[in-house]
Amino acid sequence: MPRITNKLFRKAKEISNYLPPLLKANRSIEKAQLELKWIKEELPRKEWVSAVNQRSKLVPLQYILRTQPFGELNIICRKGVLIPRWETAEWTESLANLLTSHGFDDLNLLDACTGSGCIPLLMQHKFSKSCLKLNSTGLDISPKAISLAKYNLEKYKSNNPTFYVHSNFEIADLFDPRLGVELHETKENTVDLVTSNPPYVLSKDYTKSVLRFGVEKSVRLHEPALALLGDNEFYDQLINNLVIPSRAIGFVFEVGYISQVQFVREMLDNEVWGVGLRYDSAGNVRCVIGWQKDKKLSVLESMCKEVFND
Repeated sequence: MPRITNKLFRKAKEISNYLPPLLKANRSIEKAQLELKWIKEELPRKEWVSAVNQRSKLVPLQYILRTQPFGELNIICRKGVLIPRWETAEWTESLANLLTSHGFDDLNLLDACTGSGCIPLLMQHKFSKSCLKLNSTGLDISPKAISLAKYNLEKYKSNNPTFYVHSNFEIADLFDPRLGVELHETKENTVDLVTSNPPYVLSKDYTKSVLRFGVEKSVRLHEPALALLGDNEFYDQLINNLVIPSRAIGFVFEVGYISQVQFVREMLDNEVWGVGLRYDSAGNVRCVIGWQKDKKLSVLESMCKEVFND
């Protein structure tokens, strides 16, 4: 990571007094200028000084600007709730495009560890644009997350009053063994598809620097570890507490490691379930995807780069 030299600091100050505080987070004038441009575009002038001072303390820009693009949507962001990532938006759009292109209508989606609600909201948006119905429920253990997801939902409804939106968000504990059974008993329709971006960052990587393929310092300082730190225990609960008892016929889970893909694969009966993995556009393993072989969501296989046949 480049050092912030006195020369660089002086050069930044010559361009704008707002730039030097942004160098700590960006390490280059070019990146600092881009962030300053966004700050000036998104915030009123009276908030500019506060914004650059917050950024100098490595507060994520999304918390400062209070929004983050997610596919075709702008998701409201708040401290205490994980910021949506482009990697998640990428596979969510691919999933929605696949399902809408096959004309799936009145599909029932369950999104676990929903955070800001970004996944079901983008799915709702894509289905509505295709004049198809999607019924979605988002679950999270965090009251802050559910409050924000509900806010994002109301914001979306007000911006798109003519769209069909049948979505709700509920507080729920993924580790509650009764969860899937209760959902199946209380919902009018059986769950078809389970999605999730669960905590999957290993503790050994959470403390590493970005240069050592770890987590950015700003993330460790300001984003909730509750939504980041985890491993196979979350995939265990997703399968045993949601997918199986809710009688879902497909799932898409975000992952960070090939070992998590293999763990999910080994949990399922390969006579019943097909399982594959998907990479993101940066070439990193990103999703484990499953489908019941004789059911309509077997089309999920086409999202996979690799499929496990044994």
